Amino acid sequence: MHKYIFHIAFVCFCFNSWSQERKATQPNIIFILADDLGTRDLGCYGSDYYLTPNIDKLASQSMQFNQAYTASHVCSPTRASILTGSYPQRVRITDALPWDRLSNNPKLIPPKHLKELPSTLPTFAKSLRSTGYKTALFGKWHLGNEFKFFSQGGHEDYGFDEAFAVSGAEKKRDKGVDELTERCIEFLEANQNRPFLLYLTHHTPHVPLASPPKDKAIYDNIPKGKYQNNQTYAGMISHLDNSVQIILDKLKALDLEKNTIVIFTSDNGGLRKITSNKPYRGNKGDLYEGGVRVPLIVRWPGQIKPGSTFDKPVFSTDYFPTLIDLVGLELDPKTHPDGKSMLAIWKGKNSDYKQRRFFWHFPHRQNPASSVMEGDWKLVHTLKTNRYELFDLKTDPYEKIDCSSKYRKETERLTALLEQHLQELDAQRMRPNPNWDDTKPEGREINYGIFYPSEGGAYQQVKEPYPVWFKEQ
Repeated sequence: MHKYIFHIAFVCFCFNSWSQERKATQPNIIFILADDLGTRDLGCYGSDYYLTPNIDKLASQSMQFNQAYTASHVCSPTRASILTGSYPQRVRITDALPWDRLSNNPKLIPPKHLKELPSTLPTFAKSLRSTGYKTALFGKWHLGNEFKFFSQGGHEDYGFDEAFAVSGAEKKRDKGVDELTERCIEFLEANQNRPFLLYLTHHTPHVPLASPPKDKAIYDNIPKGKYQNNQTYAGMISHLDNSVQIILDKLKALDLEKNTIVIFTSDNGGLRKITSNKPYRGNKGDLYEGGVRVPLIVRWPGQIKPGSTFDKPVFSTDYFPTLIDLVGLELDPKTHPDGKSMLAIWKGKNSDYKQRRFFWHFPHRQNPASSVMEGDWKLVHTLKTNRYELFDLKTDPYEKIDCSSKYRKETERLTALLEQHLQELDAQRMRPNPNWDDTKPEGREINYGIFYPSEGGAYQQVKEPYPVWFKEQ
């Protein structure tokens, strides 16, 4: 009997030792997501005005991706795709939450998209937490019911042990960058002895612009760029750059640097008239490169070669399978149906890369469009005019020349692939407005709907009743 008890105790001891050793070797993950940071907004990505010495240094220690794409040109759909590994059109969050944005006289009526990410969906936070990771989201949620998520424990339903929002006063001062940075430092100190996932989702450099005076003053004697020239926005970029360095310094001070993966990226392209994505065409709100192409930097000491680059496409659905592959969980297309693990790419096994197709779908507002990219070919379908444009990104990366008439068979093939994709996902579509008056302008967009409660009253309440033609769908 004593031998039996001893045997059980020995097995338990070995298991606990193995478990502790496994946790000690599991890499920590810091995922930093900027808001509306454009593909040219960092020095290492060719900014002609903004100064980002700290992020540039991070890039020199990392793998820099030169063709990283977001699943949408606006924030909420991309954020949903990052968390779930699914196309926005699959989860039916295809516009920025929480409103329905409708004009008075639309030619096409948008669908009723979801106003909250279903908490029943798999997320990478749930998967990592199941393996013992301490998980936290600090910053912008923007996937529905902010009050419930931050104040009523709703974050736990999505896999986050902790969640922290930014106060209104801090948003006005610096978009909450300092407040979020301080909270991250506290989290690192509290969890330095266990594996952790820190998902830092900034509100910057999204409008309204807000830069601390000292950061804006950095540019008092800096010549304006050919394309980029907004000094307040420049100050915001520098303030973000400083925040990144504070977090990296803390990692080093806690001796966590070697065992922590740092991911830095954005949710969509930069906003027109505020920054510039040129020479790339388009901006936030466009399916051209300037709207969906973003910076992506990944550092993993001892695994990722410092100063390396990757020049083939990756997508925001790829983070989920990459992170669970990283911790040794089995990849399951049912949980991340539209993503592919980047782990082999991170480790320099680029020969394993296989050409893929990528799809976008935005059936909303005044610029609805869908798109497909395969290899160097990219097709953009503008829905209102039913116009198809074809671009060869190898010879025309800035999408200056529509070659659809020159390559009709390629245009027809990609058109069929795009339609097949939308049918397979049962994607929501726009429909003709039977009351459309082509002699009148479309009119300005109005936000419709009554949404989530917050402390002290309704959150983002809109009193306008829905138009009859929208409610009938």
